[in-house]
Amino acid sequence: MEFALLVLNDEYHKVELAGGYCDGKCGVCRKCINNRNILTLIKEENAEFYQKYVLDHQTRTAELCKKVSEALSLDEGERRILIQSALLHDIGKLLIPFNILSKNGPLLPFERRIMEFHPLKGAEWLRERNFPEEIVTIVETHHERYDGIGYPYGLKGNGIPFLARVLAACDATDAMMSGRHYKAAVEKKFIIEELLRNSGSQFDPMVARTMIEIIHEEEMANV
Repeated sequence: MEFALLVLNDEYHKVELAGGYCDGKCGVCRKCINNRNILTLIKEENAEFYQKYVLDHQTRTAELCKKVSEALSLDEGERRILIQSALLHDIGKLLIPFNILSKNGPLLPFERRIMEFHPLKGAEWLRERNFPEEIVTIVETHHERYDGIGYPYGLKGNGIPFLARVLAACDATDAMMSGRHYKAAVEKKFIIEELLRNSGSQFDPMVARTMIEIIHEEEMANV
C-alpha cells in the first residue's frame, strides 16, 4: 500500500507517493485520519499511473509556468504563487475514483461530470489546510476557459484569475508534449497549431502567444 502524501521540498509543497502499511482497520492505526498531510491510500498496482500522469505532470507543468513567468516578467511573489499552484493543480484527481481517472475510452456523461469535480475537490482539500487563498483559487479555476465554457464556474476572460489563465496554457501544453494515458504525445508543430487555434477561446491570447514564443525559442536553441 502507498500513501499520496503532501510534503514540503525546497520551499514548495508537492505531492509524493510514500510506501506504507495499511491493514484496513482504521480503528487500529488511524494513520489516514490523524495525518492531515495524507490525501488518500494508493493501491500499489496503481502507483505508477498516479506518478506518471498526475505527479510528474504537475512537476513538468510547474517548469513551464516558471518559463512563462520569466517571459512575462512576473514579480517574485506572483512567480512563487504560480509555481506552487502548478505543483498542486491536479491534487483533486487523487480524490477521483481510479476507474474513471484511468479510463482509456471516452467518458460517459456522469463520469465526465465526476472528473470535472477535481478542481473543486483539490481546492477544498487545500483550503481545509489553510493554503493561501490565491493558490486555492488558481487550483480551483485552472480549467476555466477564456471563452466562458470551461468548468467549474464558467468564468470568462478577465473574470478568470490571470495566473489561472497562465496555468491553463502550461497544463495543456505539457499534456500535449508528454501525452496522456489515452492519447500519445504530439510534435511541437502540432502544439503550436493547437495554441494558435484555441487562442481567444480556450486560452488567453497573450499567454498562448508567450507559450508559442517559448516553444519557438527552444526549437531554435536545439537546431
